[in-house]
Amino acid sequence: MSFQAPATQPGWYGAGPDGGADRDRRRSTNGLAVTSLILGILGFLLITIPLNLILGIAALVRTRRRGDKGVGLAVTGLILSLLWAVGLGVGVFALSKWHEPKRDASGQINSTQKAAPDTLRVGDCVAPQTGEVRTVQAQPCTTPGSNKVFSIFSLPQGAWPGESSSGAAAERGCTRRYQAKHATSKKQLDMYYFSPTKAQWTLGDRKVICLVGPVS
Repeated sequence: MSFQAPATQPGWYGAGPDGGADRDRRRSTNGLAVTSLILGILGFLLITIPLNLILGIAALVRTRRRGDKGVGLAVTGLILSLLWAVGLGVGVFALSKWHEPKRDASGQINSTQKAAPDTLRVGDCVAPQTGEVRTVQAQPCTTPGSNKVFSIFSLPQGAWPGESSSGAAAERGCTRRYQAKHATSKKQLDMYYFSPTKAQWTLGDRKVICLVGPVS
């Protein structure tokens, strides 16, 4: 009795249960990669940019380690976040330059004009304003009722602490600096400050501008 081996081509083997084709079909798209892409698209919300820089890198590591699909999605999400960051940074810079006050040869503001708060320097004067402001009315310090910038400093690096905490830190910093410079002054003045907004903080601007003016 004889047996005949099945005809096969030399060197050819059919894909079994764990063959490459089945493996590719079973590969799933990594959830972090999808989330990274979504956060990249939503970069205009600002808070998604730093979050996605962390999440996108984690998605790349995880997809490669597990063999999941989604590397392209994670890369696209990261690129979009970086583009948003660059675009927003250029926009803020351009806006600040647009509202840069005109100065005379000595560096003094000698006419009433609109200016961005973060373009002010120590010694500049502005008209009184309250609440959140995008522009101020810069003016010569000889203008009655002006508030004068006496100090400028930056808050410590870190995550956005919230509007109330940021404002409290700005007020403490301005108070300490005013007391250090005018410890013996008997003149009654009101103190004001411009502190960074959440959008400015996200873009790395933590500048606080301290001012004093006549008692209202």
